Amino acid sequence: MTPTINTLMVVGMVSIPGMMTGQILGGVDPAEAARYQIVVMLMITAAAAIGSMILVGLSFRRLFTDDDALKPELYTSPEA
Repeated sequence: MTPTINTLMVVGMVSIPGMMTGQILGGVDPAEAARYQIVVMLMITAAAAIGSMILVGLSFRRLFTDDDALKPELYTSPEA
């Protein structure tokens, strides 16, 4: 999530994303182009957040027992 959040911090100040630039060069009002860009950036952020939550949820089930303890096979060394 960190790279996505960092990208949100600099959009419009440091970098002007491609879609927004294309719309401005195409003659669209800059305020409208900015609104479209905000929507796109929020969709990207939401997709990253949902993907992260799904990954954590699936990993949690696989790595921990019903008592919320780390599964023993993960921290014991295999016998030779």
